[in-house]
Amino acid sequence: MPLDASMRMPDLATTGSPMRVVRLLAAAGDEVARGQPILEVETDKATMEVESTVAGRLVAIAVEVDDEVLAGQLIATFAVESAGAAWVAPAAKLAPSHPAPAEDRTARASAAASPASDRPSFFARNRARRSVQPTSSKRASLALSLAGRVVARRMQEIKRTVPHFYVQASANAGGMVRRRDAAEGPRPAWDAFFVVAAARALREHPRFAHRYDQEKLVPHGGGAIGVAVDLDDDLYTITVDDPAAKEVERVSAEIREQVDQLRSGDPKARQPRPASMTVSNLGGSGVESFAAIVNAPEASILAVGSVLPAAVVESGGIFVQDRVRLTLSVDHRVAGGKAAAAFLHAIVRGLESF
Repeated sequence: MPLDASMRMPDLATTGSPMRVVRLLAAAGDEVARGQPILEVETDKATMEVESTVAGRLVAIAVEVDDEVLAGQLIATFAVESAGAAWVAPAAKLAPSHPAPAEDRTARASAAASPASDRPSFFARNRARRSVQPTSSKRASLALSLAGRVVARRMQEIKRTVPHFYVQASANAGGMVRRRDAAEGPRPAWDAFFVVAAARALREHPRFAHRYDQEKLVPHGGGAIGVAVDLDDDLYTITVDDPAAKEVERVSAEIREQVDQLRSGDPKARQPRPASMTVSNLGGSGVESFAAIVNAPEASILAVGSVLPAAVVESGGIFVQDRVRLTLSVDHRVAGGKAAAAFLHAIVRGLESF
C-alpha cells in the first residue's frame, strides 16, 4: 500500500535568503524518479533546479510560481510504495481551503511540461509582474525582485563598512570617438574603451588589484574587469577576463555577448565572477558625472559620464573638444588619495591613447 512522503526545500547555500519559485517542472499525478528536477528556483546567486529526493507519484506541489520559499519548507508530497522505499519524513497534510479548478490544474501541468523555449524569460516575467497596476484606491508598494533585494542589502552593507573616498578627472575622448566612427563593422561599445584602459592602468598600479582582508591586502580578480549592467531595473555585473591584453573591438564583442546572455535569462550569465575592479557607465543616460559605490571586495570602481563637447584652453587658444568626466571611488583601506590620483591619471592616459 502506498505511503505518504514529504519533501522539503533543500539548503542551496543561500545563507538563509528566501528563494523564488521560477518554474514547476512536474505536476500532480506524475511519476517522479529520485534525482528528477521538480522545481526551478531563483536564489541570490543563480537559477537552480531542485531535484526530488523521493521516488514515487507526485501527489501535490505545495508552492506555486513566484512563491518565496526557505530551506526546510515543505514543497511537495508523494505516494511511495512501502517495499524498499527509503525513509522519508511523514507528509504534512496539504489541505487548501479552495481546491483548484480542474482547468487550473490542467494549465499548471501543461506549464510544467512545456519546453523552456515556449516560456517567457526571467526578464520578461519581471516586466510582466511590474506592469500590473494596483487595483486598490491606494497605490500598492513596489515589490523588489530577488536580485533587487540582494543588491539593496549589499549596497547598504558596503556603504556601512567600506570607507569610500573619491577622485575626479576628465579625459579627451576624441580618439575614442574617431575610432568608433571609423569602425567598418559594429562600432565598439563605449564600455570597452574604459574596461581596456582600466585594465592596463592596473598593470601600472597593481595595488588596486587587491582587496582588504583582516589587516592585509590580498590579490583579487586577476586583472579581470567587471561591467555594471542594468536590465529591467535589476543590477548585474558581467566580467571580462584579461582585457589588458585584448583590443577594444574584441572586448566590445565579449561585453555584448554577455549582455545578450543576461537578457535571455541564462542562469550561468547571472552567476557573479571575481574582478579586480568595476566600470559603471551612465553616459548613455545623459549623466555628466556621478560617484558609484565600490563593488566590494574590489578596491575601486570607475564611474563614467557622457562624452560631451567642452571648451578647452590649449597654447593660449580655446578649442572645442569631446571630453568625458570620470570619478574613481576607492576603498581607503586599500589606498590613499595620492595613489588613487596616480591610478586615475593612468586610466586617463590610456583613454587618450586610443
